[in-house]
Amino acid sequence: MMDFRTLLVFATSVFLAFTLQRLPMPEILSWLQPAWVTMAVTILVLRAPQVFGLWLALPLGLMLDAEQGSYLGLHVLLLTLHIYLLQVMYKRVAMFNFIQQTGVVFLLVALQQLLAYWALWLLTEDSRPVDIWRPALTSALMWPWVYALVSLAMRKVRH
Repeated sequence: MMDFRTLLVFATSVFLAFTLQRLPMPEILSWLQPAWVTMAVTILVLRAPQVFGLWLALPLGLMLDAEQGSYLGLHVLLLTLHIYLLQVMYKRVAMFNFIQQTGVVFLLVALQQLLAYWALWLLTEDSRPVDIWRPALTSALMWPWVYALVSLAMRKVRH
């Protein structure tokens, strides 16, 4: 069961992730947009895997589908796979240092981007090239900073 403080951290992190995901950026910096919602989900699952599980994929995935105008259920499936892989690897990833966790975030975001591309290709048969590496790279570069900020916020909330 979630207490009020956990619910507050959850709501704040999800709100900030969706705000940053939709934040307008100058054209020259638009390609540096990390996968904010995916990083927020990763942090929540790694910090409290007994509270934040697969149930998180349905509401957040539907909100991402609506926000990005993609096929209904695409992000639900992608987030479900992401959370499942995190829960399977939880004990290992929790013991990793920042550099190893950064590599895991890079691989998971790249896998999510690749699966989204394949799903859209199967549904629309549109073979335009899609950017798979940049969101994964920028998410990996932002990971230590974001993880440190959320860890600090969670420590402050607990005291």
